[in-house]
Amino acid sequence: MQLDIRTLIFNLLLFALVFAIGIFLLQRSQPRLHALRWWSAAIVAAGAGFLLLALRDSIPDFLSIIVANDLLLVALCFFHEGVARFRRQAGAYARWLFPLLLVVLTLLLLYCTYSAPSVAARILAVTLINAIPAILAARLLVREIPRSLRSSHYFTAAGFAQFAAVSVVRAIHTLIYPPAELMAAGPVQAMTFLSIFFLLVVTSFGCVWMVSAYLAEELEQLARTDPLTGAMNRLALDETLARELARARRGKQPLSLLMFDLDRFKTLNDRLGHQAGDAALKRVTAVTLQQLRATDQLARYGGEEFVVILPDADKAHAIDTAQRLRKRVEALNIDRGDGMILTASYGVSTFPEDGEDQDTLVGRADATMYAAKQAGRNCVMADTGPA
Repeated sequence: MQLDIRTLIFNLLLFALVFAIGIFLLQRSQPRLHALRWWSAAIVAAGAGFLLLALRDSIPDFLSIIVANDLLLVALCFFHEGVARFRRQAGAYARWLFPLLLVVLTLLLLYCTYSAPSVAARILAVTLINAIPAILAARLLVREIPRSLRSSHYFTAAGFAQFAAVSVVRAIHTLIYPPAELMAAGPVQAMTFLSIFFLLVVTSFGCVWMVSAYLAEELEQLARTDPLTGAMNRLALDETLARELARARRGKQPLSLLMFDLDRFKTLNDRLGHQAGDAALKRVTAVTLQQLRATDQLARYGGEEFVVILPDADKAHAIDTAQRLRKRVEALNIDRGDGMILTASYGVSTFPEDGEDQDTLVGRADATMYAAKQAGRNCVMADTGPA
């Protein structure tokens, strides 16, 4: 089958127009995702470059060769910039490398078009230079990706990787069989334009997929997070505790819960206002998280009550942790508005001695916390008695 390069270019132009409009509309609905602007601009640049290429011999060579190929390089650089912003890993090299590549490509194209005309030399310059931003974009898309987002990122990276691979093959083929004219340069050159077509389709769809996966992940995170403190909410607490209990049963390891309540928190809200109360909750959350292990989990149980899950922690370890947290909260010296500072009371329960199911453990932690309140507040209580 004979592939006509000019026909392929017009097809690329049509798809570029459709995808550019689609991503632009998506960006309007997600204005905080600045990466979409770069991806939309990349497709527009690619479409403009394809249009100028398709008009070869109908417009000046400067437009159909130099400007057209510069636009295709700009499109790849814009794609890379969009990926970098989406990953929040913008590399310092992009500030100087991509402008340098554009300058080098422009100079080479001018030389190979006017000073020493050579289609093969132009193809080599375009192919090898365009491969650089494609490789860098693919690299960004496969590094340190969360498991839930890997499919969309790897799919998009595959588009850039195949383009880079085809570029290398095209460069080798051009060295062996130098073409005399681009539009009749043979099947390998036609396959290059098919590769660009594939790159456009994969990256456009992949960008939308990555954004959708990111938004779904963000929505799930919001559904599991207390909006004020950033700690887990009740839903996440139930799921996490069930998972950790199952793991503790399988491994026959202890697991402890701490439930704590901020003493006379209503006094702070009534005297100083709810904004002061919200600020106090945030500070207590922050100082608590600082004192916990990486495997520990903090959840806001409701109001001013919190629960801490301590995997692989026996009762003695849990009591020590609770005492350390109690002292840290007291050391915050948060004014309660009545001449006293804000403190917290802690209750401790441990699997399996205080219960083997979720409801029982939470109930025992709540009961011991209430006992700490009854004992005078600002203390730790466990079933062994005052700690």
